[in-house]
Amino acid sequence: MHRCFATFCFAVALAVPLNAKTLVVTTTESDSPPAGSLSLKQAIQTASDGDAIAFNLPGTGPFYLAAPTGGYPRITANNLTIDGFTQPGSQPNTNGIHAPNQAQVLVVIDSRNGNVTPMAYDPTNTKAGYGDNEFAILGVFNATNVVIRGLSLLAPPVDPEGNNNYYGISFARDSHGDAAGGQVSGCWIGVDPDGHSLTPITYAITAFRHRDSDGSNPLNIDRLTVGVSKTSTHPRADFNVIVPTALPAILEGAGHRLSGNFFNVLPDGLTEYNVALDPANFSNNNQSQGMVQIGRSGNNTVIGTDGDGIHDADEGNVMAGTLPTSLNGYSHSLEFYGNNPGTNIVIAGNYIGVGINGTTRFTNGVPVLNASGSASTYQLGSNVDGISDSLEGNIVANNWPFEFLSTLVTAADPASLSFFDDLSSTGFISVRGNSFINNFSFPLTPLKEDGASGLAVETLYASALDNVAVGIFPSLEPGSTTTFLKGTVPKAAAGWGPTFIDLYSLDSEGITHGAFLESSGLTNAWVQGHTYLGTFQVDGTNDLNPADFSFTFLVTSLGVTPGTRVTITANYTAPNDGSSAGAPLAMTSPFSNPELLMIPIDVLPVHLNIERVDSQLKITWVGQSLGYRLQSSTSLKNPDWQDVPNGTEQPVLVELGSGLQFFRMKQ
Repeated sequence: MHRCFATFCFAVALAVPLNAKTLVVTTTESDSPPAGSLSLKQAIQTASDGDAIAFNLPGTGPFYLAAPTGGYPRITANNLTIDGFTQPGSQPNTNGIHAPNQAQVLVVIDSRNGNVTPMAYDPTNTKAGYGDNEFAILGVFNATNVVIRGLSLLAPPVDPEGNNNYYGISFARDSHGDAAGGQVSGCWIGVDPDGHSLTPITYAITAFRHRDSDGSNPLNIDRLTVGVSKTSTHPRADFNVIVPTALPAILEGAGHRLSGNFFNVLPDGLTEYNVALDPANFSNNNQSQGMVQIGRSGNNTVIGTDGDGIHDADEGNVMAGTLPTSLNGYSHSLEFYGNNPGTNIVIAGNYIGVGINGTTRFTNGVPVLNASGSASTYQLGSNVDGISDSLEGNIVANNWPFEFLSTLVTAADPASLSFFDDLSSTGFISVRGNSFINNFSFPLTPLKEDGASGLAVETLYASALDNVAVGIFPSLEPGSTTTFLKGTVPKAAAGWGPTFIDLYSLDSEGITHGAFLESSGLTNAWVQGHTYLGTFQVDGTNDLNPADFSFTFLVTSLGVTPGTRVTITANYTAPNDGSSAGAPLAMTSPFSNPELLMIPIDVLPVHLNIERVDSQLKITWVGQSLGYRLQSSTSLKNPDWQDVPNGTEQPVLVELGSGLQFFRMKQ
């Protein structure tokens, strides 16, 4: 992926040529630059490997660089940086991803005059990555580690006939070179520096594979970064705002990273753009295609937070909603296609269908992801490894406004209303620690059957469970309380590791809006977890129920309020994972039917027995004492109760003091 300018100079300083230079653009004129000045067109034409292009345009800006006739030359220099933030007066963003983007972008690459860069690098080859109807505002060809930073890019008017496709920044290669390792950061694509004037565009960032004319020798473009790089030293400066577009990013290859972006969300973080709701800019080639598409490989893709403990809070994305195809939208928001095989795909820390405040809802009504690929592995949310777990959960808010989508939803085949599309019976989904609001049945509706439209939920879990015929859903006992959580899980298949229960408070909105499916035989059809509460290992050391596949967990430490409705998932650790903490991958079950956690009535009085043994007190107790601990105080008038060391397991031995000692059991 692309690397930001701030980190680039450190990461490649030893790799660039010793004669690398900085080319300073001093004029907005491209076709006829004044004598003694340097235009952006000239800078791109003359740049060599390792060079940097900076800006020092006279005036206060913003500065609109009208694209030259025929568009800018394709960028062919390796390790080239184009940095709009070098323009005096400009400022990178410093706000977090859940606050407005307040970058002051002053350099505008302006193609509203219709001048764009042809991306048909091999017009005679119909299998090349780009055809003769595909154009970019800036194009990269056979150049690795290109950084494009701190620019506003404005597109030509949408072609109403759909004959031409206009892209923001495009990466291309053939068999003679590569275009891997680049980064787009700190850019506003389709957005004027005023923060609200928009120029719709087909795709904002593209990278398409190359093949020989007979279709052989496929060559992808790998390791592109859209937003924050793994090694960024100023991640907030790398945030992109990409709007309005039919698709913010479509990248073919492996190792891509999309972190720290507003996708079809304006800089205020609360205003969405949905091309399906914009008749003036909707056309055949400007029809919504979701938020992100990754193709032809997919391995090691990160969309959002990577969870490595390094600036994880600044790696999530905020994404607008996607409308269904019947409303000129698309079938899902995130797409993987042609996976080969599509391993280690992480989608974490994102707000999908909701604004930066976590509550402002966007127009959204489709499955979140087409989790395709027979051997693909998807981590949606946390891996529960103890590192940045609270930052890895996604918020996914769907079917809003329900009044707008209700006719469509209620008229749909109930078997099509699933959280995921295109799941494979041999694929793998780990979905943990998220907040789900009003989504379709996770991961598949139980009404779906094997066939052309997908697979049955039993088929999905056949490899993880010992016998899907006896059930695939975990269950909670009606007697569960805010002290003891009780239930059962289906038996895992031989070779699978420990099973973990994830506990959530219930999303009541999904229960309400999914009620129409009760006539199809589905009670609580859209049951899902709204707030992640905690994780427990079935048959582990903290499981108080000795029976296999049944559990009783002490949950008083979670502070759940009596009357809270909860649901759980069972998470089956992948075979040969070797983990005892449910990481990195665990196949996640559907959500259980909800239960109400009541005030505990199963806790009986505890009676202490105290006897002297030489110079010590031996303290034991009788009664239901799970969840209690022994405390002591030297006074009852103004007690200062302190936990007694090792005061949860009896007998407890306490040294005799010189004064009074009082003891109690405290829950």
